[in-house]
Amino acid sequence: MRNNQPVTDVELHFGEDEILSSTTDLKGRITSVSPAFVKLSGFAEQELIGQPHNIVRHPDMPAEAYEWMWRTISAGNTWSGLVKNRSKQGDFYWVEANVSPVYTQGKIVGYRSLRFKPQRRDVDAAASLYADIKPAASAIHFNRKH
Repeated sequence: MRNNQPVTDVELHFGEDEILSSTTDLKGRITSVSPAFVKLSGFAEQELIGQPHNIVRHPDMPAEAYEWMWRTISAGNTWSGLVKNRSKQGDFYWVEANVSPVYTQGKIVGYRSLRFKPQRRDVDAAASLYADIKPAASAIHFNRKH
């Protein structure tokens, strides 16, 4: 799993009227981004296009969340969840993400993600849940190796 570093403890915020959007190919490489996503991520559009979407993955996010997302969208369904992302500078921001398959002639050809400003209570709940999952997942991974 990609582990983007360094990270800071600075939280970035965006407006309720802003929608962060992006599209990817089937392998998760970015094919388009909205100006709001570019601005918040801190990356230039040229730095994002062609890169794996996990360029903004925050190391606090459990791998299980992304495994669930990929299973869901690969099966042709929409996935929704709260995600903690990392900006280019290492700051973080929370989004309420909705990821859906993009179809052409009945076949999935990519994925579209629309991300909105989440409610603070939902962020607090997700942060607590993810913190509980991360140590447990690390222990399971450690035990499998040894």
